[in-house]
Amino acid sequence: MNGLRRKFVNPNLATKTCVKCKKEYPRNDQFFYVNKKDSAKRLNVIIYMSYCIRCDNEKTLKWKKNNAQRRRIVQKKYNESERGFLVNMFNTLKTSNNYIASEFPDKEALIQHWEEQKARTGWICPGTGITMTTKMPIENIKKSNNPTNLSKDRILPGVGYTKKNLIFTCWDYNNAKNAMTPKMAKTYLKIVKERYGTDEME
Repeated sequence: MNGLRRKFVNPNLATKTCVKCKKEYPRNDQFFYVNKKDSAKRLNVIIYMSYCIRCDNEKTLKWKKNNAQRRRIVQKKYNESERGFLVNMFNTLKTSNNYIASEFPDKEALIQHWEEQKARTGWICPGTGITMTTKMPIENIKKSNNPTNLSKDRILPGVGYTKKNLIFTCWDYNNAKNAMTPKMAKTYLKIVKERYGTDEME
């Protein structure tokens, strides 16, 4: 048997009229975006945007079209920021067959891993000693990687991206090392020393 109490719904708040198209819709998140400003959170109330979702989307698309150059500048600035660069790196990491979700479940875990290395060695690449950067590729040139850019590197190529195995190095070092194992590296140094008398060479 259902109870006799009924939740009160103010009939004046059951619907909402879009400021743009003047159409009336049910007042819920299926027709209006929720205002996520801090003021709404502090009041602990749900406040919906003035435009319906359709008009809001049309407004956003129009703004993007009219501000394409500005958007590119803002996006480039974010992508080249420390956090933006690492967020993009995490998005790439997730697509790798060597990604281990339990080790890096979200972008914050990867950023924290970087912060721990940065606290020890700063922005210096462990493999080359140069200062690492976060520059975006040259526009319209595919795979134009910056050799000094920060990159995610697996110490042991046969092991996935674990906290123990992932180290941040510059792209140039990472690319040069490629899939070389410690055993292969020792053999290489042996060959160089036998041929040139020393392995202390650039």
